[in-house]
Amino acid sequence: MRRILSIGLLLLPLSVLAAPDYYPSVAPTGIFINHDDMEEELTVGGTYDAPLTVTFAANPADTTGYTILYEWQIIKKDNNEQTVLAVRNDEVTEFTFREGGAGISYLISLSITYRYRETGVEGSVEQDEADMIRFSLRSSSLTVFNAFSPNDDGINDKLRVKTQSLLKFRMAIFNRWGQRMASGDETTLEKEYQDDFTYYVCWDGKVNGVVADDGVYYISIQAIGSDGIEYTERRDVNLFTRSRERTKE
Repeated sequence: MRRILSIGLLLLPLSVLAAPDYYPSVAPTGIFINHDDMEEELTVGGTYDAPLTVTFAANPADTTGYTILYEWQIIKKDNNEQTVLAVRNDEVTEFTFREGGAGISYLISLSITYRYRETGVEGSVEQDEADMIRFSLRSSSLTVFNAFSPNDDGINDKLRVKTQSLLKFRMAIFNRWGQRMASGDETTLEKEYQDDFTYYVCWDGKVNGVVADDGVYYISIQAIGSDGIEYTERRDVNLFTRSRERTKE
């Protein structure tokens, strides 16, 4: 960080104009809630799922007697082009990041200006780009599995869809006669997390608490990824229960 000092032109004795022996500093951090519902700090150069809501804190030190002004700049880098997405002036601020994919990353810049109230000594602290918080969001993906077996053996008991960095997800499951078996979206469906993937739990294979008949069902999916990809999928899904039980006998 670079520090710049200046002394205002006040008609006061030199002893009063003397600069204090300490100056404000900041240690900016970015905190988000991870898949375990725990607070986690962004790591420099880290890659995360979208959408990602981050709380940025300046964490100032040595501020007694000073008036501090903060300026956050939230910057998107698209290859070599930089765009300022937002400018904030609070000590703590929050922002939700939604766009990911190849060539896109984010820089978070914090600068402060300060004034020592007793003497009028002023200064500023500016970050070099190498000191800024920087990270990126993953590209999107969607994988539909074609079979599951809701027989409570603990193996593949639920129909799940494997995803990364989806902003929107909506699905419905039908039987061969077009009757809806289950439906939901990113706000209502249960989610499970494994490695860097989000699995939407789409169906437990039951209708009104009773396991559905073995056979072929159909899943229809509409989704939007952080990289702008729009997914429209209609796939066959095979439900197996009795056939597996017979195989075990």
